[in-house]
Amino acid sequence: MQVVTSGIKYIDTAIGGGLVKDSSLLVIYDSFSQGWVLPFEILKHQISKGALGIIINYNLPLPRLILRANSAGLDIEKEGEKGNIIIIDVFGSRYGFQYPADYVYRIKGFNPETYIPKLEQIYKEVFTKTEKTEVVDFIFSLDGMAFELGETRSIKLLKRLLSNHIINGRHLFSLHLLAADRVSQEFLSWNIEFNDYVIEFLSKKHEYGFYEQMYVLKSPLATFEPKAYRYDTKHQTLVPLISPKS
Repeated sequence: MQVVTSGIKYIDTAIGGGLVKDSSLLVIYDSFSQGWVLPFEILKHQISKGALGIIINYNLPLPRLILRANSAGLDIEKEGEKGNIIIIDVFGSRYGFQYPADYVYRIKGFNPETYIPKLEQIYKEVFTKTEKTEVVDFIFSLDGMAFELGETRSIKLLKRLLSNHIINGRHLFSLHLLAADRVSQEFLSWNIEFNDYVIEFLSKKHEYGFYEQMYVLKSPLATFEPKAYRYDTKHQTLVPLISPKS
């Protein structure tokens, strides 16, 4: 079992030492949380080490996705032009938005019923054009997928991706993002089942300000212990939360 770094030291520590190769990390967040930033930060680190990033975009027009990524420190346009990022633009395919860049792929004739084989074909095409040997794929996001494909079809797609190893030997790990308040409890439960690592961010508002708690809920590593942290979004640090003594 090969363990690789996420690229963020405090995340590696929290999840028990790093990410097992060919595993997947699920980040759950709520509407006011900044937890969505974490997968972009991890992807940025992996790209800087030579990995190919593949973002499947279900949520936003690409200019807004680019803006969102920039706020997390990832320059999609620069990395895309250098051949370090590929965007599979489901949103643009679905709503007729075209972005003129070679690193952007569209689903021709988008139809939920024929979507899966078309997605697989794009992956195959991408791999004929790159010499990179490590791939990090990022679903942005699972709730966007559920909205466009339906929850049942999305679950079937995730099962198929798990079973057929579409990325083959190039797969480093996967990043999955999920807004919990946009999907059913059943869909949330299935995705917790599918993923090897699970981190949840919950925003906390009070009269004096705002803070977040980060719960590390799941990891396959033997040294892992589920823990809760207070997460400093500005300084990107964790403070373990200790239960009060009775």
